[in-house]
Amino acid sequence: MLRVRDICKQKGITLKELADRMSVSPEAVTRMLSESGNPTLSTLINMARALDINVYELFDDFSEDMQVRGYLEVGDKTYRINNFNDLKTIYNKLGSK
Repeated sequence: MLRVRDICKQKGITLKELADRMSVSPEAVTRMLSESGNPTLSTLINMARALDINVYELFDDFSEDMQVRGYLEVGDKTYRINNFNDLKTIYNKLGSK
């Protein structure tokens, strides 16, 4: 579950201001944050940038101690993730593009 509303409250940002920072409509942000919302990785990165946080901080069940393993497909590239640091490295690499 995303904790965007809590982060906005902590930072004193309304969802409308978040939408403006993301260059999307307030309705789009509301849809992203609904239970049926399924934002893309690029949308999550845009949201994190708009909030000036790391993308993993958007998730309420995040812990650096958690086991993270799998593959991430971005465009025509596939990245293997063996631990949380791999995920952070990939995120930072994608964010610099």
